[in-house]
Amino acid sequence: MARQPQMNQRPQMPDMTGASMPRQQGQAPDQNTVNQARQNIMQPSAELAAVLVSRLGAMSDEQLAELDRAITPEAAQALLMLLPELRALMQAISQNQGGNAPQRQAGPQMGALGGMG
Repeated sequence: MARQPQMNQRPQMPDMTGASMPRQQGQAPDQNTVNQARQNIMQPSAELAAVLVSRLGAMSDEQLAELDRAITPEAAQALLMLLPELRALMQAISQNQGGNAPQRQAGPQMGALGGMG
């Protein structure tokens, strides 16, 4: 019968010999491939934009107001770099504000993000 560890003792770790995969010895990607990958990674994602819209739609007016107060212009710039989907989302919201779209609250709708589109 195997010895059971006591309450304050850690169980013995299994033998990990050979668990690490060796690095593959191949050609490094050329600079053109690396540059293309960097460009692709910064392209907006329709799926991520849909998630953001869904999450914003699920927030209460109070939560949206708190988000507006929390996002400084500097933070907005960083968010736009991290989430390029925000720019298209902000543009769509500002276009809807010009039309007959119902507004959820009086006053500015986008806080710090309002002037970033």
